Amino acid sequence: MINRNGLIVLAILAAASCGRGGEGERAAPAAPPSSSAAAKGLADHSNELRRDVVAVTDSIAVAIGFGLGNSILVKGETCAFIIDTTESREIAQVISAEFSQLTDLPIEAIIYTHNHADHVFGAEVFARGRDIDIYAHETTAGEVDKAVNIIRPILSRRSARMFGTYLDAGDNGFINAGLGPGLGVTGPNGGSIGYLPPTITYSDRLETEICGRKVVLQHAPGETDDHTYVYLPDENVLMPGDNIYKAFPNLYTIRGTSYRDVVKWARSLDAMRALGAEHLVPSHTRPVSGRETISDLLTAYADGIRFVHDQTVRGMNMGMDPGALVEFVELPPHLKSHPYLQEYYGTVRWSVRAIYDGYLGWFNGDGAALNPPTRAARAGAMAKMARDQTTLADAAAEALAADKFALAAELATLAIDAGEDADRARALKADALAAMGYQSISPNGRNYLLTQAHELRGNLTIKEIPDERSIAFTRAVPVGNFMASLPVNLNAEDALEVERKVEFRFTDTNEVFTVEIRRGVAIVTPAPADKPDFVVETTSLVWIDLLLGQRRAGVAIATGAIKFPGGIGDIAAFGDFMKLFRAG
Repeated sequence: MINRNGLIVLAILAAASCGRGGEGERAAPAAPPSSSAAAKGLADHSNELRRDVVAVTDSIAVAIGFGLGNSILVKGETCAFIIDTTESREIAQVISAEFSQLTDLPIEAIIYTHNHADHVFGAEVFARGRDIDIYAHETTAGEVDKAVNIIRPILSRRSARMFGTYLDAGDNGFINAGLGPGLGVTGPNGGSIGYLPPTITYSDRLETEICGRKVVLQHAPGETDDHTYVYLPDENVLMPGDNIYKAFPNLYTIRGTSYRDVVKWARSLDAMRALGAEHLVPSHTRPVSGRETISDLLTAYADGIRFVHDQTVRGMNMGMDPGALVEFVELPPHLKSHPYLQEYYGTVRWSVRAIYDGYLGWFNGDGAALNPPTRAARAGAMAKMARDQTTLADAAAEALAADKFALAAELATLAIDAGEDADRARALKADALAAMGYQSISPNGRNYLLTQAHELRGNLTIKEIPDERSIAFTRAVPVGNFMASLPVNLNAEDALEVERKVEFRFTDTNEVFTVEIRRGVAIVTPAPADKPDFVVETTSLVWIDLLLGQRRAGVAIATGAIKFPGGIGDIAAFGDFMKLFRAG
């Protein structure tokens, strides 16, 4: 798809047009002693972000540490092209000068790996006023427009906070930005924007030639939905954009973002690993060489993402809310210690909350949070409790008597969590939820609140026992859907030392799946296993009934409904495998 639109005029993405003033001049408080390790770790990480131009091959170089993002030069036969352009004209000009010392070939094309400012806002400098080709995914231009026009004000303010734009440098302030030395587009010292819209876009995959070089652009959703990885097959070099860098992935960014599909992100990493690249040149942090090293790195990164996703969903299905989930989900030691999974950018806790929200939205399932009290009401109640030295349960009772039902429900919840007169607090909360339910004109809200009130009183328990109709419906679901549910049902704590591949052959549908357990993570692929530990042969109906609890494994094995082509010695291994997915 070719688009020769003119330059999009963009307002500068600035959090404020002036420097520090007023409150900003007040000296920062001294960092507490407990923060010294964090400051040192972050300071040590700055070495990863040091300014450098690294020659990856004779024809590929990457500029690191000039801005937040890297910029990559690829020399072709008659011209050169750029992958990602950093965040401002000013930074791009410095990089352009560095690249000009490596080649006098003209820049005839630019590739955007995705829409973020630190990848697209320096393009004008490399184009030098000429009409050059600019490649990107078909959705990239729309994402840039949304960021700089629709939600620019709020993104600017939150970005300035996240990137420490107004902080003084030092242990008590700004050290680095995690993925680069800093963001050079916002704030009083920010640069100017030189964005150019894409002229050549693609949907899923584009194989083309640029400057005489074979280039593959592959849609690879990850940190953004519009992500592109760039692959140069002749030199076996992979540019993954921001789908991997030397920091825990930003599965959620606190500056604000729509949900990032982390399952797709992990799959994109799998696809990149399958290339067997000899060189990996990310758009943040430093390049990596060596096929085995890169494969291991992409595997660990995908496993880290999968672990957080799968165990979050597992916890959700166990009834945990976001507050409980962030305590439940913790990377296992072998991933937590991995140098590419240190929390120098994203964090596990933020990611857990984002995954919950991505599946279930903002409501945490507690009726007290459905229509919470105002901040003023909450603050007033806390202040009064401190003055009067009353208990949470007494404060909840007082609020309930005053028909302040939302406040009563919240205070009673706190009393329950604190273990303070819990039986009384549960009764108070039940009364408050019921009162809010009676007042609700929304049947959804009314029914939810009244039901939860009954649960608190012990009058009912919601059970998940399938009836005959639901079982019949479920049996019609493709077996692949059931296989796909295995990862979020893995008891990771029991599988941290397990490495096993199991091949499932379904004789009635002629489908084959591999389930690989890799130290706390389960990966399901619709293909035969490479050297499986054992093979299971059955029908899709038998397997579905087994997972639904409608059939016993021992009986199915005894009657031949489940077979093991490798011999009866695999029965015990199958039993151990199934225990890894047992509920409870």
